[in-house]
Amino acid sequence: MTKIVNCYVAQLGSPAKKNRFNLKYFNFGLYGILAVIGIFYLINISSLTVLGFSLRDLKTQAMTLASANLENQEAVNSAQSYYSLNSRTKNINMVAVGDVEYLTVNSDLALAKK
Repeated sequence: MTKIVNCYVAQLGSPAKKNRFNLKYFNFGLYGILAVIGIFYLINISSLTVLGFSLRDLKTQAMTLASANLENQEAVNSAQSYYSLNSRTKNINMVAVGDVEYLTVNSDLALAKK
């Protein structure tokens, strides 16, 4: 009786098969990592979209406030203008300034010092 020895038969029962890299678990891990990254991506995109809408609202509010500020500055400038002040002074019954005479000091006066 001859015994046929197959070198591959001995390798099938070896403990090296248990330590072999399992592709099934690697794929599950890879899909899990991709799913987590995808979820974080969607959350990030949605938050950026919300921030974009709020930024647009703030920009329109800033433009509205800038135009209101400009209108208020124009109102202040027109209220302080010469023509506006001149027309309002006529209504308060004040006497207009004519020729101004200045006082002259005589040099004969003595100044008293303490």
